[in-house]
Amino acid sequence: MKIILAVLTLFFITSCSEEKNRPVNDSSNPADDDTAAVTDEDAVIETDDDELTDEGPDEMPDGLFDEDAGINDEDADADQSGWVPVSSHREEKGKYIIVWLTGTPYEMGYQHGMLLKSELQNGLQNSEYIKDLKWQISLASYAKLDDIAKNNSYADIVQECEGMVAAAGDVGWTMEICLVANFGDVMVEWLDTVVPAYKSVKRPGCSQLIVSGDATVDGRTYHGRLLDWDEVDFLLWYPVIFVRQPIDGIPHVYIGFPGNLSPYSGMNIAGISGASNESDPFNTDQQSLTGRSHVQMLGQLLKKVSSLTEADQFIRDQKHMSVEQFGISDAKAGMGANFEMTASAVARRGMNRGAVWLTNHFVDPSTADLDADPAGSSSLKRFKRLEQLLTPESGYSVHGTLNPQEIVKILRDRIDPDTMIESPLGTLDDDSSLATNGAIYAIVFDPGSLHFWVASGEIPVPEQTFTGFSLGELLDLPGATPVDPEFIE
Repeated sequence: MKIILAVLTLFFITSCSEEKNRPVNDSSNPADDDTAAVTDEDAVIETDDDELTDEGPDEMPDGLFDEDAGINDEDADADQSGWVPVSSHREEKGKYIIVWLTGTPYEMGYQHGMLLKSELQNGLQNSEYIKDLKWQISLASYAKLDDIAKNNSYADIVQECEGMVAAAGDVGWTMEICLVANFGDVMVEWLDTVVPAYKSVKRPGCSQLIVSGDATVDGRTYHGRLLDWDEVDFLLWYPVIFVRQPIDGIPHVYIGFPGNLSPYSGMNIAGISGASNESDPFNTDQQSLTGRSHVQMLGQLLKKVSSLTEADQFIRDQKHMSVEQFGISDAKAGMGANFEMTASAVARRGMNRGAVWLTNHFVDPSTADLDADPAGSSSLKRFKRLEQLLTPESGYSVHGTLNPQEIVKILRDRIDPDTMIESPLGTLDDDSSLATNGAIYAIVFDPGSLHFWVASGEIPVPEQTFTGFSLGELLDLPGATPVDPEFIE
C-alpha cells in the first residue's frame, strides 16, 4: 500500500490577512539569523547549511518512522504493510466533527460531500458567510477570475471538487463554488485590485509562533497559531477535524469546516506542521495571473514533504501568484521557519534562539518593500507582543518555559504591547492584542508527538477550552500515544 500526503485547500477562508487598513515596508524589525531571498530570475533560496539539517532534539512516537513499523518518512512509496488506512466515516468529540477521508482525490471529495452533506445544505441555505461567498463569486466571475481559478488549480483540487459535487450537488454545492472557494487567497487579493468596492470587506489577520530547543521547557518543537477573522457563522457552527489519508500522499490532518479542501493550518505524520498568513502587495508587480494559490500550495506541501529542507525546496520550486506567508515547523529537526512570498520573490526567516514568529507584514530586509506600506497597526502590535514574550532579554519573556499550556496562554494574551493595558475578557476584536483580533480558530501543534489542541466554535475563541487530539490515534498508527492533557482549560 502506498501512502504519501493529501491535498487540502481552504473554502474561501484562504489563510490570514491584516483585516484593517493594511498599508508595507516595515524595516524596523530586524530579520532573524537566517534570511534569504528568491527572485523569478534565479529561483533559489540561499540558506545557512547548518540550519537545513534534518537532525534535531525531538523524539517521535516509537515506530512511526521505523521501516519495520510500516511508516517511513524517508520513502513514502515503500510498501506500508504495517498500517492500513482507517475507513471513511464520521464521529464527533464535543463540538468537533471528525471526518476520515481516504483514497484518490475524487474519492475523498465524494466522501467529504456525503459525510457533511447536511451541514453543507444548511450553510448554503442559512449562512450569512456563504451568502457573502456567493457575492464574492459573482464579483470573481465579473472580473474573469473564476477562469483563473480553474486554470491554475492543482489537479487534485479539481478532482476533489468533482467528487464533492457528485455527492452534494443535489443540495447546491457546485464546481464554481468549490473551485473559487479553494482559490481564496488569490481571489481576495485580485478582487482588491480590480474591484475597488471590495476593499470595504473585512479581511482576516493571523499570528503564529514556532518554538524549539532552549525556548521550550523540554526542548521539543511547538507551533501555535491564531486564525483571525470575525464572527463567521458557518465556521463557528461546524468546526471539523479532517483526517486525510490520500492514496498518493503522506497522511495528515487539518482543522477546517464543511467544504474546506485546502489547509490554512495542518500537520502531517512526518512531523511537519504548517499554517498560512495573508499579507498585502505593495503593487501588482508582486502578483501574477498564472501560478499557484498559496492555500492550495500548503496542502501540497503537507502531502509531499517530510522535512524543512524539502519544504524549502518545494516552496521555491512553485510559481507564486499572490503575497502570503507560511509558518512551517519540522519536529524531527527541531526547527521552524517563516517564508515571506510574492510572485517575484521569496524570503525565509529562521529561528533566533529557538523562536520565530509572524503576523501579517513582511520583516525580512529582502522582502520588506514588497508588501503594503505602512504595515497595519494590528499586525505591528501583534508582532511586537510576540517579540516581548519570546525574546529572552525582554522583561515580559516566557522564553525557556514554553509547552502547550504556556503557548495557550500566549494565544489568550490580551495585552496591548504599546500601552501594556489588558483588554477585558469577552473582547472579540479591538485590534489591540493577540487574543482580541477576531480569532476564529486557535491551535497548538506538537508535531513531534502528532498531538494538537484546538479552540473554536464559540466567541471569543481563545477563551474557550482547547480540546486535544492525537493524529496517531486517529490514524491507528503503530506507536501512537494519547494526547496529554486531553483538555487545556
